[in-house]
Amino acid sequence: MLFSFLFSRLAPYSSTGSGGVGQHNSCRALMASALSFCLLTALLVAVQPACAQETSGAIVGTVVDPNGAAVNGAIITAKDVDRGTVLTTKTNDTGAFVLPIVPAGNYLVTAQAPGFGKAAFPQFTLVLNQTARLAFQMKIGEVSQTIEVNATAPILQTDTTLMGAIVDAHTAQALPLSTHNLNELTLITTPGVITPNPFGFKATQNTFGTGRPYVNGAREQENNFILDGMDNNQPDNNDVAYVPAPDAIQEYNLITGSAPADFGNYLGGVVNVSIKSGTNDYHGNLYEYIRRSGLNANSWDHNTACLPNGSGFVCGRNTDGSQIAPRTPLRYDDFGFTFGGPIIKNKLFFFADYAESLFRALHSRFYSRDLQQCCAADLQPVFQCHTGRPHAVC
Repeated sequence: MLFSFLFSRLAPYSSTGSGGVGQHNSCRALMASALSFCLLTALLVAVQPACAQETSGAIVGTVVDPNGAAVNGAIITAKDVDRGTVLTTKTNDTGAFVLPIVPAGNYLVTAQAPGFGKAAFPQFTLVLNQTARLAFQMKIGEVSQTIEVNATAPILQTDTTLMGAIVDAHTAQALPLSTHNLNELTLITTPGVITPNPFGFKATQNTFGTGRPYVNGAREQENNFILDGMDNNQPDNNDVAYVPAPDAIQEYNLITGSAPADFGNYLGGVVNVSIKSGTNDYHGNLYEYIRRSGLNANSWDHNTACLPNGSGFVCGRNTDGSQIAPRTPLRYDDFGFTFGGPIIKNKLFFFADYAESLFRALHSRFYSRDLQQCCAADLQPVFQCHTGRPHAVC
Protein backbone atom coordinates (compact mmCIF):
# COMPACT_ATOMS: atom_id res chain seq x y z
CA MET A 1 0.00 0.00 0.00
CA LEU A 2 2.82 2.41 0.79
CA PHE A 3 4.52 1.80 -2.58
CA SER A 4 1.18 2.15 -4.36
CA PHE A 5 0.55 5.46 -2.62
CA LEU A 6 3.98 6.85 -3.45
CA PHE A 7 3.85 5.90 -7.11
CA SER A 8 0.29 7.11 -7.51
CA ARG A 9 1.36 10.49 -6.15
CA LEU A 10 4.26 10.61 -8.61
CA ALA A 11 2.36 9.27 -11.64
CA PRO A 12 1.28 11.78 -14.32
CA TYR A 13 -2.22 13.13 -13.71
CA SER A 14 -4.78 13.48 -16.44
CA SER A 15 -7.45 16.17 -16.35
CA THR A 16 -9.66 14.35 -18.85
CA GLY A 17 -11.79 12.69 -16.20
CA SER A 18 -11.91 9.33 -14.46
CA GLY A 19 -11.38 7.18 -17.53
CA GLY A 20 -8.93 6.83 -20.40
CA VAL A 21 -5.45 8.10 -19.60
CA GLY A 22 -6.17 8.31 -15.86
CA GLN A 23 -6.94 4.60 -15.62
CA HIS A 24 -3.87 3.78 -17.72
CA ASN A 25 -1.66 5.80 -15.37
CA SER A 26 -3.17 4.02 -12.35
CA CYS A 27 -2.30 0.64 -13.87
CA ARG A 28 1.23 1.79 -14.58
CA ALA A 29 1.57 3.01 -10.99
CA LEU A 30 0.39 -0.32 -9.58
CA MET A 31 2.75 -2.27 -11.84
CA ALA A 32 5.67 -0.02 -10.91
CA SER A 33 4.96 -0.36 -7.18
CA ALA A 34 4.70 -4.17 -7.43
CA LEU A 35 7.95 -4.35 -9.39
CA SER A 36 9.74 -2.09 -6.88
CA PHE A 37 8.51 -4.22 -3.98
CA CYS A 38 9.78 -7.41 -5.65
CA LEU A 39 13.17 -5.87 -6.38
CA LEU A 40 13.50 -4.58 -2.83
CA THR A 41 12.60 -7.99 -1.39
CA ALA A 42 15.10 -9.76 -3.64
CA LEU A 43 17.81 -7.27 -2.66
CA LEU A 44 17.19 -7.79 1.06
CA VAL A 45 17.25 -11.58 0.69
CA ALA A 46 20.49 -11.44 -1.30
CA VAL A 47 22.27 -9.10 1.11
CA GLN A 48 21.19 -10.73 4.37
CA PRO A 49 23.59 -13.74 4.41
CA ALA A 50 26.68 -11.61 3.72
CA CYS A 51 25.82 -9.15 6.47
CA ALA A 52 25.02 -11.92 8.92
CA GLN A 53 28.45 -13.47 8.49
CA GLU A 54 30.08 -10.17 9.44
CA THR A 55 27.98 -9.73 12.60
CA SER A 56 27.95 -13.25 13.96
CA GLY A 57 29.94 -16.40 14.62
CA ALA A 58 29.40 -20.10 14.03
CA ILE A 59 29.12 -23.28 16.10
CA VAL A 60 30.31 -26.59 14.65
CA GLY A 61 31.18 -29.96 16.12
CA THR A 62 30.64 -33.71 16.28
CA VAL A 63 28.51 -36.15 18.27
CA VAL A 64 29.73 -39.71 18.94
CA ASP A 65 28.59 -42.63 21.09
CA PRO A 66 30.65 -44.18 23.96
CA ASN A 67 32.60 -46.25 21.41
CA GLY A 68 33.45 -43.23 19.24
CA ALA A 69 31.00 -44.07 16.44
CA ALA A 70 29.09 -41.21 14.80
CA VAL A 71 25.57 -40.51 16.01
CA ASN A 72 23.29 -39.64 13.10
CA GLY A 73 20.23 -37.44 13.61
CA ALA A 74 21.16 -36.08 17.04
CA ILE A 75 19.34 -32.82 17.79
CA ILE A 76 21.66 -29.92 18.59
CA THR A 77 20.18 -26.95 20.44
CA ALA A 78 22.01 -23.68 21.03
CA LYS A 79 20.25 -21.34 23.47
CA ASP A 80 21.19 -17.71 23.92
CA VAL A 81 21.24 -17.41 27.70
CA ASP A 82 20.58 -13.65 27.74
CA ARG A 83 17.86 -13.46 25.08
CA GLY A 84 16.28 -16.89 25.34
CA THR A 85 16.39 -17.43 21.57
CA VAL A 86 17.07 -20.98 20.36
CA LEU A 87 18.79 -22.35 17.24
CA THR A 88 18.53 -26.05 16.33
CA THR A 89 20.08 -28.42 13.82
CA LYS A 90 20.77 -32.15 13.38
CA THR A 91 23.92 -34.18 12.89
CA ASN A 92 24.60 -35.89 9.56
CA ASP A 93 25.70 -39.47 8.95
CA THR A 94 29.25 -38.61 10.05
CA GLY A 95 28.00 -37.13 13.34
CA ALA A 96 28.91 -33.60 12.33
CA PHE A 97 26.72 -30.52 12.76
CA VAL A 98 26.96 -26.86 11.72
CA LEU A 99 25.18 -23.73 12.91
CA PRO A 100 26.67 -21.28 10.39
CA ILE A 101 25.11 -17.97 11.51
CA VAL A 102 24.93 -17.48 15.27
CA PRO A 103 24.72 -13.97 16.79
CA ALA A 104 27.46 -13.19 19.29
CA GLY A 105 26.46 -13.87 22.87
CA ASN A 106 26.49 -16.37 25.74
CA TYR A 107 25.34 -19.86 24.72
CA LEU A 108 24.37 -23.16 26.27
CA VAL A 109 24.56 -26.00 23.71
CA THR A 110 22.94 -29.41 24.22
CA ALA A 111 22.79 -32.65 22.20
CA GLN A 112 20.15 -35.36 22.48
CA ALA A 113 19.40 -38.58 20.60
CA PRO A 114 17.16 -41.63 21.22
CA GLY A 115 18.76 -44.12 23.59
CA PHE A 116 21.26 -41.62 24.97
CA GLY A 117 21.20 -39.21 27.86
CA LYS A 118 21.02 -35.51 27.06
CA ALA A 119 24.51 -33.96 26.88
CA ALA A 120 25.11 -30.31 27.77
CA PHE A 121 28.22 -28.32 26.95
CA PRO A 122 29.29 -25.73 29.59
CA GLN A 123 28.08 -22.21 28.91
CA PHE A 124 30.51 -20.17 26.79
CA THR A 125 30.74 -16.82 25.04
CA LEU A 126 30.66 -16.71 21.25
CA VAL A 127 32.38 -13.62 19.83
CA LEU A 128 32.41 -11.95 16.43
CA ASN A 129 33.74 -14.11 13.57
CA GLN A 130 34.52 -17.00 15.91
CA THR A 131 33.94 -20.60 14.84
CA ALA A 132 33.46 -22.56 18.07
CA ARG A 133 34.10 -26.30 17.75
CA LEU A 134 32.34 -28.59 20.25
CA ALA A 135 32.72 -32.33 20.74
CA PHE A 136 29.95 -34.40 22.37
CA GLN A 137 30.40 -37.99 23.51
CA MET A 138 26.98 -39.40 24.37
CA LYS A 139 26.34 -41.87 27.16
CA ILE A 140 23.69 -44.59 27.31
CA GLY A 141 20.76 -43.44 29.36
CA GLU A 142 17.33 -41.84 29.42
CA VAL A 143 16.66 -38.67 27.48
CA SER A 144 15.42 -37.10 30.72
CA GLN A 145 18.94 -37.41 32.15
CA THR A 146 21.27 -34.49 31.48
CA ILE A 147 24.99 -35.24 31.41
CA GLU A 148 27.36 -32.27 31.45
CA VAL A 149 30.25 -32.56 29.07
CA ASN A 150 33.57 -32.21 30.87
CA ALA A 151 35.28 -29.68 28.59
CA THR A 152 36.65 -26.18 28.58
CA ALA A 153 35.25 -23.28 26.59
CA PRO A 154 36.10 -23.49 22.87
CA ILE A 155 39.36 -21.86 21.83
CA LEU A 156 39.07 -18.87 19.51
CA GLN A 157 39.89 -19.11 15.81
CA THR A 158 40.54 -22.86 15.63
CA ASP A 159 38.62 -23.22 12.35
CA THR A 160 39.63 -20.08 10.46
CA THR A 161 42.78 -18.37 9.21
CA LEU A 162 41.53 -14.94 10.26
CA MET A 163 44.06 -12.89 12.26
CA GLY A 164 43.19 -10.02 14.54
CA ALA A 165 41.97 -9.10 18.00
CA ILE A 166 38.65 -8.58 19.77
CA VAL A 167 37.84 -6.06 22.49
CA ASP A 168 34.67 -6.79 24.47
CA ALA A 169 32.24 -4.24 25.90
CA HIS A 170 33.70 -4.23 29.41
CA THR A 171 37.25 -3.59 28.18
CA ALA A 172 36.15 -0.84 25.78
CA GLN A 173 34.44 1.01 28.62
CA ALA A 174 37.26 0.49 31.12
CA LEU A 175 40.18 1.67 28.96
CA PRO A 176 41.06 5.38 29.37
CA LEU A 177 40.37 6.77 25.89
CA SER A 178 41.33 10.45 25.90
CA THR A 179 38.33 11.68 23.92
CA HIS A 180 36.18 8.54 24.12
CA ASN A 181 37.12 7.83 20.50
CA LEU A 182 36.61 4.11 19.92
CA ASN A 183 39.13 3.92 17.09
CA GLU A 184 41.97 4.50 19.55
CA LEU A 185 41.57 0.80 20.32
CA THR A 186 43.16 -0.06 16.97
CA LEU A 187 46.51 1.23 18.22
CA ILE A 188 46.70 -1.04 21.27
CA THR A 189 45.03 -4.30 20.26
CA THR A 190 47.23 -5.77 17.54
CA PRO A 191 50.93 -5.61 16.51
CA GLY A 192 51.70 -3.91 13.20
CA VAL A 193 49.18 -1.10 13.71
CA ILE A 194 50.56 2.45 13.96
CA THR A 195 49.69 6.03 13.11
CA PRO A 196 51.85 9.00 12.08
CA ASN A 197 49.09 11.30 13.35
CA PRO A 198 48.16 10.49 16.97
CA PHE A 199 46.27 13.77 17.28
CA GLY A 200 43.76 12.50 14.71
CA PHE A 201 42.55 9.97 17.27
CA LYS A 202 41.85 12.73 19.77
CA ALA A 203 39.11 14.31 17.68
CA THR A 204 35.93 14.89 19.69
CA GLN A 205 33.55 14.39 16.79
CA ASN A 206 32.16 10.92 15.98
CA THR A 207 31.68 11.45 12.25
CA PHE A 208 34.15 12.28 9.48
CA GLY A 209 37.71 13.20 10.32
CA THR A 210 38.37 10.79 13.18
CA GLY A 211 41.69 8.94 13.31
CA ARG A 212 42.44 5.93 11.10
CA PRO A 213 45.31 3.49 11.63
CA TYR A 214 48.05 2.28 9.31
CA VAL A 215 47.75 -1.53 9.32
CA ASN A 216 50.63 -3.72 8.13
CA GLY A 217 52.18 -0.80 6.25
CA ALA A 218 49.03 0.07 4.31
CA ARG A 219 47.84 3.66 4.28
CA GLU A 220 44.89 4.87 6.34
CA GLN A 221 42.65 5.07 3.25
CA GLU A 222 42.99 1.31 2.67
CA ASN A 223 41.01 0.11 5.69
CA ASN A 224 37.41 -1.07 5.72
CA PHE A 225 35.10 0.02 8.54
CA ILE A 226 31.98 -2.05 9.21
CA LEU A 227 29.19 -1.31 11.70
CA ASP A 228 26.70 -4.12 12.37
CA GLY A 229 27.43 -5.57 8.93
CA MET A 230 26.92 -2.25 7.11
CA ASP A 231 29.47 -0.24 5.16
CA ASN A 232 30.74 2.46 7.54
CA ASN A 233 33.09 4.30 5.15
CA GLN A 234 32.83 7.84 3.83
CA PRO A 235 33.04 7.99 0.01
CA ASP A 236 35.38 10.98 0.32
CA ASN A 237 38.91 9.75 1.13
CA ASN A 238 37.50 6.61 2.78
CA ASP A 239 37.02 8.35 6.13
CA VAL A 240 35.07 6.74 8.97
CA ALA A 241 31.38 7.57 8.59
CA TYR A 242 30.36 7.08 12.23
CA VAL A 243 32.12 6.08 15.46
CA PRO A 244 29.75 4.79 18.18
CA ALA A 245 30.33 5.44 21.86
CA PRO A 246 32.34 2.73 23.69
CA ASP A 247 29.41 2.21 26.08
CA ALA A 248 27.15 1.25 23.16
CA ILE A 249 29.26 -1.49 21.56
CA GLN A 250 29.10 -5.21 22.15
CA GLU A 251 32.43 -6.08 20.52
CA TYR A 252 35.19 -4.33 18.62
CA ASN A 253 37.01 -6.58 16.15
CA LEU A 254 40.17 -5.52 14.28
CA ILE A 255 41.09 -7.94 11.48
CA THR A 256 44.66 -7.54 10.28
CA GLY A 257 45.00 -10.40 7.80
CA SER A 258 43.60 -13.53 6.13
CA ALA A 259 40.00 -12.39 6.41
CA PRO A 260 37.37 -14.74 4.91
CA ALA A 261 35.71 -14.04 1.58
CA ASP A 262 32.74 -12.15 3.02
CA PHE A 263 35.12 -9.31 3.98
CA GLY A 264 36.44 -7.17 1.17
CA ASN A 265 37.32 -3.62 0.17
CA TYR A 266 40.55 -3.51 2.17
CA LEU A 267 44.31 -3.78 1.85
CA GLY A 268 45.14 -2.78 5.41
CA GLY A 269 42.70 -3.88 8.09
CA VAL A 270 39.00 -4.42 8.76
CA VAL A 271 37.42 -2.68 11.75
CA ASN A 272 34.25 -4.64 12.50
CA VAL A 273 32.04 -3.23 15.27
CA SER A 274 28.79 -4.61 16.67
CA ILE A 275 26.29 -2.62 18.72
CA LYS A 276 24.75 -4.03 21.89
CA SER A 277 21.34 -5.66 21.76
CA GLY A 278 18.45 -5.79 24.16
CA THR A 279 18.01 -8.92 26.28
CA ASN A 280 15.28 -10.43 28.44
CA ASP A 281 16.38 -8.09 31.24
CA TYR A 282 16.32 -4.31 31.17
CA HIS A 283 19.82 -2.87 31.31
CA GLY A 284 21.53 0.44 30.70
CA ASN A 285 23.83 3.08 32.12
CA LEU A 286 24.40 6.81 32.46
CA TYR A 287 27.91 8.17 32.05
CA GLU A 288 29.95 11.34 31.87
CA TYR A 289 33.67 11.60 31.22
CA ILE A 290 35.32 14.92 32.04
CA ARG A 291 38.68 16.53 31.38
CA ARG A 292 39.74 19.80 32.99
CA SER A 293 42.91 21.84 32.73
CA GLY A 294 43.11 21.90 36.52
CA LEU A 295 43.39 18.10 36.56
CA ASN A 296 46.13 17.94 33.90
CA ALA A 297 49.86 18.47 34.13
CA ASN A 298 51.29 21.33 32.12
CA SER A 299 52.68 20.45 28.70
CA TRP A 300 56.41 20.17 28.01
CA ASP A 301 56.23 23.10 25.60
CA HIS A 302 54.71 25.35 28.25
CA ASN A 303 57.14 24.26 30.94
CA THR A 304 60.07 25.27 28.70
CA ALA A 305 58.52 28.46 27.29
CA CYS A 306 60.81 31.51 27.27
CA LEU A 307 60.59 35.29 27.52
CA PRO A 308 63.26 37.92 26.68
CA ASN A 309 65.19 39.08 29.75
CA GLY A 310 67.56 41.88 28.90
CA SER A 311 70.16 40.44 26.55
CA GLY A 312 69.04 36.84 27.13
CA PHE A 313 65.99 34.73 27.91
CA VAL A 314 64.29 33.37 31.00
CA CYS A 315 62.57 30.00 30.57
CA GLY A 316 59.98 28.06 32.51
CA ARG A 317 59.28 30.62 35.26
CA ASN A 318 59.70 34.35 35.62
CA THR A 319 62.08 35.92 38.10
CA ASP A 320 59.14 36.26 40.52
CA GLY A 321 58.59 32.48 40.34
CA SER A 322 55.35 32.58 38.31
CA GLN A 323 54.78 30.20 35.41
CA ILE A 324 55.56 31.88 32.08
CA ALA A 325 53.11 29.70 30.15
CA PRO A 326 50.38 28.27 32.40
CA ARG A 327 48.26 25.28 31.46
CA THR A 328 46.01 25.83 28.45
CA PRO A 329 42.38 26.19 29.58
CA LEU A 330 40.49 22.98 28.77
CA ARG A 331 36.91 21.93 29.35
CA TYR A 332 35.79 18.60 27.90
CA ASP A 333 32.57 16.72 28.70
CA ASP A 334 31.44 13.48 27.09
CA PHE A 335 28.12 12.21 28.40
CA GLY A 336 25.25 9.96 27.40
CA PHE A 337 23.24 6.87 28.23
CA THR A 338 22.36 3.40 26.98
CA PHE A 339 19.16 1.46 27.56
CA GLY A 340 17.85 -1.85 26.27
CA GLY A 341 15.40 -4.59 27.10
CA PRO A 342 12.64 -6.89 25.84
CA ILE A 343 9.62 -5.95 23.75
CA ILE A 344 8.46 -9.58 23.54
CA LYS A 345 10.54 -11.86 25.75
CA ASN A 346 12.61 -14.47 23.91
CA LYS A 347 11.60 -12.93 20.57
CA LEU A 348 11.90 -9.16 20.15
CA PHE A 349 14.27 -6.68 21.82
CA PHE A 350 15.29 -3.02 21.68
CA PHE A 351 18.43 -1.03 22.42
CA ALA A 352 19.10 2.71 22.25
CA ASP A 353 21.99 4.99 23.11
CA TYR A 354 22.71 8.71 23.16
CA ALA A 355 26.12 10.40 23.25
CA GLU A 356 27.20 14.03 23.16
CA SER A 357 30.55 15.79 23.48
CA LEU A 358 31.19 19.38 24.55
CA PHE A 359 34.75 20.52 23.96
CA ARG A 360 36.34 23.88 24.66
CA ALA A 361 40.09 24.47 24.56
CA LEU A 362 41.40 28.04 24.51
CA HIS A 363 44.75 29.05 23.10
CA SER A 364 47.28 30.26 25.63
CA ARG A 365 47.52 34.05 25.72
CA PHE A 366 51.23 33.73 26.33
CA TYR A 367 52.02 32.89 22.73
CA SER A 368 50.22 35.83 21.13
CA ARG A 369 51.56 38.39 23.62
CA ASP A 370 55.07 36.94 23.39
CA LEU A 371 55.05 37.07 19.59
CA GLN A 372 54.12 40.74 19.71
CA GLN A 373 57.01 41.44 22.07
CA CYS A 374 59.35 39.41 19.88
CA CYS A 375 58.45 41.26 16.70
CA ALA A 376 58.32 44.70 18.33
CA ALA A 377 61.78 44.25 19.82
CA ASP A 378 63.10 43.11 16.42
CA LEU A 379 64.74 40.11 18.07
CA GLN A 380 66.04 37.03 16.27
CA PRO A 381 63.48 35.47 13.88
CA VAL A 382 63.28 32.28 15.90
CA PHE A 383 62.47 32.40 19.60
CA GLN A 384 64.46 29.65 21.34
CA CYS A 385 64.62 28.34 24.88
CA HIS A 386 67.68 26.99 26.64
CA THR A 387 67.23 23.59 24.98
CA GLY A 388 67.66 25.14 21.53
CA ARG A 389 64.16 24.05 20.45
CA PRO A 390 62.30 26.63 18.29
CA HIS A 391 59.30 28.07 20.15
CA ALA A 392 57.75 30.72 17.95
CA VAL A 393 58.42 32.53 14.72
CA CYS A 394 57.99 36.32 14.39
